Amino acid sequence: MNILVIPSWYPSGKDKLMGIYHKEFCEALAKRDDINVNMLYIDRQRLSAPLKYLFMKKDIIVEEKGYKTYIKKMLDVRKINFDIQLQRYVKTLDKLYNEYLKNNPKPDVIHAQVMFPAGYAATKLGVKYNIPVLITEHAHAKRFFEGRYKKYSDFIYQNAKITTVSKFLAKELEEKNIKATVLPNLVNVEIFMKIRKKIKELKLVTLVALREGKNIDDIIAALKIIINKNKKIKAQLTIIGDGFLEDYYKKRCTELDMDDYVEFVGRKNKDEAADILNNHNIMVIASDFETFGIPGIEAFASGMPVVSTKCLGPEEYIDKSCGALVKVKDIEALANAILEVYNNIDKYDVEHLRTIANKYSGKSITDKAIKIYKEMLK
Repeated sequence: MNILVIPSWYPSGKDKLMGIYHKEFCEALAKRDDINVNMLYIDRQRLSAPLKYLFMKKDIIVEEKGYKTYIKKMLDVRKINFDIQLQRYVKTLDKLYNEYLKNNPKPDVIHAQVMFPAGYAATKLGVKYNIPVLITEHAHAKRFFEGRYKKYSDFIYQNAKITTVSKFLAKELEEKNIKATVLPNLVNVEIFMKIRKKIKELKLVTLVALREGKNIDDIIAALKIIINKNKKIKAQLTIIGDGFLEDYYKKRCTELDMDDYVEFVGRKNKDEAADILNNHNIMVIASDFETFGIPGIEAFASGMPVVSTKCLGPEEYIDKSCGALVKVKDIEALANAILEVYNNIDKYDVEHLRTIANKYSGKSITDKAIKIYKEMLK
């Protein structure tokens, strides 16, 4: 079966985590004997550097792990006119698709990631060339029922099959009479399944892009509360990740007088992150909102419980058997939950945690995807 993946996001620029799960999904599909997969990506360049765009290479082919990504660059003019930008995106994708066909077979299914812009453009492509289209939505789709999106989303719902990465996202669509299947994010769980070390100290870890809504300062403040209440406790917080708010969070750490307890280690690859997780005993997620929350599953694969805010995505896989949930922005509750999980750390069964993680493994998620593809082809 020939599958063509078309994502709205792809790891590039400063944020190397944006869209990384699309790459990992393609890598997992590429491992299947019954699947041939490649990716098309339209790289939207900001208007802030038009001269730079003028002289850059517009077409690139990247050799990935088991597949290829075909990239075509275009200027992003959506701030000037959304409709014109979307139509230009559709035409650019159509051109890239026809260039792709020169050396590749026609896809049996197009799998787009995120409704706009890739989902809409992929649906136009599918209708034009008679190819079934699947779209996986990673964020709130309810905003697409009004305003500038509505006329385009109506076209999508009439001509493509929709999946979402979380149950609550599917429910949002079902409330609008749009049937959606849940296809969760894929997690490379195997790399995190090392022999778990027994750690006596309170060693917290968070793995996150340092951008708005992640509330890293809340985790630091919660740890400060724990230390103030328990003077004898040995505690540490390791922050894995980078982003444009890194300096802000470091400043807040200093303001809270927590530099001796917190370490910013920057962005790490999966092997490095797995080693770090194996030397910690609680993962913390403090976000305002997560559609899924991949680090939580990586923590389970590592064999550690997770303390998270009730930010939707993690609520679908965290219960008392594997961690704790607290109200968003409730720092006192976050501190108490961390302390309670730590005091009962030996009660969390590593194999149980890894059983949860395996539900999101490469094989498990690609099995679900392939089942959907086959149903579409019928």
